[in-house]
Amino acid sequence: MKISLKIGDVFVYVFAVVLVIAGITGMYLMGLKDDRHNVVIEVDRETKYSVEIYEGMEPVELYVDAGDGRYNKVVVMNGEVKIEEANCPDRLCVKSGAIRFSGQTIVCLPHRVVVRLTGTGDSQSDVDDIAH
Repeated sequence: MKISLKIGDVFVYVFAVVLVIAGITGMYLMGLKDDRHNVVIEVDRETKYSVEIYEGMEPVELYVDAGDGRYNKVVVMNGEVKIEEANCPDRLCVKSGAIRFSGQTIVCLPHRVVVRLTGTGDSQSDVDDIAH
């Protein structure tokens, strides 16, 4: 049994291969990002710290005074941020672990502390990327 290939079939196959290659290339390029982020630490909606972080940086410890003897110890290292110590009653902020990606947050509700990661190229708009 012989399968005959016509010119239209070849065009369809070539077109399908080009689409697959373009899709893979597009997904690869979307995954390339700048590894630098900024960590923004706010207390009562007021920015206390804004630090640029990146992979391989030396560890930085930030003591966040929330007033009335309340504090959080934020550690920035290896491109990630975590609240290592806090004297809040539930310590959920400590248990939440480290954040690494732009848009992630850690919140200490009793102390009204928000630790947020933003990308260096992020536009600080209230609209997400899909709505743009």
